[in-house]
Amino acid sequence: MKGLVLLLTVWPALTLYGQGGRKRLTVELVADPQNLVSPGIHQVAWRPGSDQVSFIRRQGAGPTAVTTLWIHDISSGQERELLRDAGGDLKLSLLSYQWSPKGDALLLTGQHDLWLFDVQSGQRRRLTDDPEEEEDATFSPAGDRIAFVKGNNLYTQDLKTTGDGLKPFATKLTTDGSEDVLNGKLDWVYEEELANRATGRAYEWSPDGKEIAYLRLDDAPVPQYPLIDYLATHAGLSRQRFPQPGDRNPVPSFHVVSVAEGEVKSWKYQPKVPGIEYFGPAFSWTPDSKAVSFVTLDRPQAELAVHLWDAAQGEDRPLLKEKDPYWINSLDPPYFLHDGHRFLWLSERDGWLHLYLYGSDGALINQLTRGDWMIDHPPFSDVPMFQVDEKGGWIYFATTAPDPRERQLYRVRVDGSGLARLSNETGVHSLNLSPSRRFLIDNYSNSETPPQTLLRKDDGSVVATLDKPENHLQEYALARTEFVEVKAADGATLYARLAKPADFDPGKKYPVIVLVYGGPHVQIVQRRWGVTGLEDQLLAQEGYLTWSLDNRGSWGRGHAWETVVFKDLGRRELEDQLTGIAYLKSLPFVDGNRIAIRGWSYGGYMTLYALTHAPQAFKCGAAGGPVTAWRFYDSIYTERYMRTPSENADGYKSASPLEVADKLKGSILLIHGADDDNVHLQNTMNFINALVAAHHPFELYIQPGQKHGFRGETVETYLTQRYLDFFKGCL
Repeated sequence: MKGLVLLLTVWPALTLYGQGGRKRLTVELVADPQNLVSPGIHQVAWRPGSDQVSFIRRQGAGPTAVTTLWIHDISSGQERELLRDAGGDLKLSLLSYQWSPKGDALLLTGQHDLWLFDVQSGQRRRLTDDPEEEEDATFSPAGDRIAFVKGNNLYTQDLKTTGDGLKPFATKLTTDGSEDVLNGKLDWVYEEELANRATGRAYEWSPDGKEIAYLRLDDAPVPQYPLIDYLATHAGLSRQRFPQPGDRNPVPSFHVVSVAEGEVKSWKYQPKVPGIEYFGPAFSWTPDSKAVSFVTLDRPQAELAVHLWDAAQGEDRPLLKEKDPYWINSLDPPYFLHDGHRFLWLSERDGWLHLYLYGSDGALINQLTRGDWMIDHPPFSDVPMFQVDEKGGWIYFATTAPDPRERQLYRVRVDGSGLARLSNETGVHSLNLSPSRRFLIDNYSNSETPPQTLLRKDDGSVVATLDKPENHLQEYALARTEFVEVKAADGATLYARLAKPADFDPGKKYPVIVLVYGGPHVQIVQRRWGVTGLEDQLLAQEGYLTWSLDNRGSWGRGHAWETVVFKDLGRRELEDQLTGIAYLKSLPFVDGNRIAIRGWSYGGYMTLYALTHAPQAFKCGAAGGPVTAWRFYDSIYTERYMRTPSENADGYKSASPLEVADKLKGSILLIHGADDDNVHLQNTMNFINALVAAHHPFELYIQPGQKHGFRGETVETYLTQRYLDFFKGCL
């Protein structure tokens, strides 16, 4: 998902286990579930040039926790520990590990510096040694250098030692980096709204390692937003560059720098491409390193151009253009096949995100996938949307076929033939193809199967289970989750889930707590482990039914499903949510007079929108980190769906709960982090002011030191208890 962060307190093991459990959940267990479920392996990666898989295991918690890096060899089935971090003096972060292109070394961070670990000798070598932090480090394609960003400038460093065994100094490739000028690094709004947030990198090595393409962002024109640290003795003030709707945005420019000479070539604005406001943060080089491709967008994000730039010749050739009446979701650059004559492109032009094959001249050759389903991958994943086996002639990806609540693995030939499903287990799958293209890793779960890491052959057959985390949830009497389909007035099917207490009695009347998100690019109701979170499990244990429904505007159902909210956020989402409420009230075991709603981020917004626009439907609600007026949020996200305030003044007004705060009838709990740099505290403060003017009582929980997502066992325990106490009081 791009945009507002989804915070549902979803943990690796969260839903159904048998009803014969003996123990009860506590708020402490919900806030810190390590005693319920052992953490599974994570940061799974293929060792280059081999059929070996590396991954992180973590044992214990707190200062005694031990993090280890392991390697699994497919041919032998054997595993061995490669590296251990027990919190020693070096404090190397194994979570940062990155394989060298030859698979002979690992790049690590520690003490704000970069380290190289030689796999064969086991020796560690410090690459940098200064107080400044090196960010977004990567190996060159040959593995003989690294690049990184420091002080918002781009650097490279040769990994070969000098004759006396000393490391060479890093080479500074850009010199104008500052607090407001970022070279090869994304600012807040670009990273949050245009990039995959698994990385903030905005540079790319050429395949021959001789040049680096990078994005430069000038944030000086962007208004500053104040953030205050209230926990310091003398309260600290910091300022964040944060463009709100209609404000000036970061000024982007695109460059290529020579690694050897440091010569910078700059792409010049082309008058034939009107209205450029943004650059896509990812780029792709042609296999021969002669040209680099990048994407530009207009301010409404409805017109996209793909450029192919030969920096040496100063030639910019447009490859293709996309135009959408609403907005364009996919900003991935072209994937150039190694034959040098074709590239792959992702587009929603037929209403669903599908693959297209183009010639290098920009002429369409073929649409490779088609149908009422879309290619997708898990949110916040750094795995590409598709992966290619050029030698075998296959493209691999996950899709919403045949059920949009699932993600199944498929492959298709590069010519568009031979579409085949690779995974058969009901649920949500993701894939990572091996360097040899003979195997793939599948992280898989469904509502009754905890996450497992499967090793498959390229045809989808399972070779082994790499990880099946131990859990103790069978000792607890947890809720039973049911998947529900509700018909909207126009006949559309709405997907929902209903969780019932383990001791559910159909003869009783139960109150209901609705968990909502509702915004673009997010889908709550999936057939995955964790579809009912531990907070909802705790609420079910206390005698509440918990319910979630994905309304129109949410992800996974195609572009037309999502774009009904265009220029009109809140209204259509609430219509579908109220359809779900009507369904709940039709059930004989639901107490229709005791229905509450809660949500965070866009879900916090939807909570307030529902309470102010349908006050008769909900007795109370809890809104965490809510947007209360869209003029307060960032420009890129908001304008994508609403355009600017000057273009859509009525839409901004009708979409704002702040405008109708006096319509709120039920009890309300407002929750916000004092340091929230995403949905600023300004939103909640303005809503409080409106409630005071309306003489409406409210509960307020402001957490100092926390941003958009609350972190830490103490804070999360308090938050969970606060939810529980609030709903017990109002229902």
